[in-house]
Amino acid sequence: MRNSQSSRGRPSRKRAPKPAYDRGLDLLARRPHFAAELATKLGQRGYGAAEVESAVERLTAAGHLNEGETAHVLVRSLKRRGYGRRRLELDLRRRGADEAAARTALETVDDEDELERAAAVAARFRSTHPSRDAAALARHLERRGFLPRTIGTVVFDSAGTS
Repeated sequence: MRNSQSSRGRPSRKRAPKPAYDRGLDLLARRPHFAAELATKLGQRGYGAAEVESAVERLTAAGHLNEGETAHVLVRSLKRRGYGRRRLELDLRRRGADEAAARTALETVDDEDELERAAAVAARFRSTHPSRDAAALARHLERRGFLPRTIGTVVFDSAGTS
């Protein structure tokens, strides 16, 4: 046994498990979470449903959990990384965002902004894959979560300029 505590002659001490509230704070210190996402993680770590519910309620009441702000942070982050509206919607849903918070955060995504992001992603794709055709670019933009009308505009309106 290679336990350094035991090898020094001191008895090894087991730590008492952290309460769900404290574990929730630890998770929130790393990054913002939605309430549903945090509840799932706490449940996966072995906390009971009642303790998880209580912890989520306390964290929300203390202002540590904010669905609206978390949705806005996620949308801003994904937009900066070059993802489209469809991807934003899917990530919000996958992470368990409150419907109203998701809708409000997505209102910050307008068509012009979406088109600019898609054009930037397309330019990067073309610079790193100069021999790829328009269909490959369209598939790439689709995987990034851009809407078909945006893809069509970027691929075909700029095809003559490249």
